[in-house]
Amino acid sequence: MVVAEVLTGIALVKKSVDFIKENIGTVNDIKDIAGQIDGFFKGESEMNKKSGGIGIKEQFGIESTASDFIDRKLLEEKRQELKNMINLRFGPTTWDQIIAERANRISEAKEAVRLKKVEARQQQKEILDSFQTMGIVFCVIAVFALAVIVAFKSYAKDYTRQQKINRGDIVPPTMTKCRLKKQKVYKDKIACIYQGANKTFELSFQDIRIGCVRNFYCILNPNGKEPSIDKVMESLRSIAK
Repeated sequence: MVVAEVLTGIALVKKSVDFIKENIGTVNDIKDIAGQIDGFFKGESEMNKKSGGIGIKEQFGIESTASDFIDRKLLEEKRQELKNMINLRFGPTTWDQIIAERANRISEAKEAVRLKKVEARQQQKEILDSFQTMGIVFCVIAVFALAVIVAFKSYAKDYTRQQKINRGDIVPPTMTKCRLKKQKVYKDKIACIYQGANKTFELSFQDIRIGCVRNFYCILNPNGKEPSIDKVMESLRSIAK
């Protein structure tokens, strides 16, 4: 006979002990009544939980107090009766061994729960540490990248003119060969008019002792106008003053 699962508390305790009393003489091994022993402990545990969960009103009620007192006395009697039956059938220390084994298993179960919680907290900590490490690595990479960019820009400022031309940062002007076309002397000054390709004109003033160079390379300025002699003379007079 299997104890009905619907039974709880003192009813489960009584049913379990009654079953063991009826069959204790025929069982060959304590395993044959292990389910009923577990039923007793389950009923006892439910009674303890019920006592801890009773409200203030129920605790001081006459009917509830009397019922609880009777159930507790009955539980003590059934526990002693069960202990005596077990010890007489399987040895004088059997009940104590059962209690010790049950306490050990409860302790192991509690420890397993505790370790599981510790492991869960450790996993959470490892995840947070991982995110923290990733954040630090990201910051280090960002700082390094910023330093590289700043260093690159600083280095770029030191390019020579030729390097800037090669990079395309500077586009040099197109040059043409300008040859001396006219010269005009006024006192100790001389005006030199030069002409290059595509009607490029250049005007320069020199000391008469130096004179005008025959040709030089000047910036190409297409479709220019030849300087007027009158304006050249006016410029010479202003320089000579």
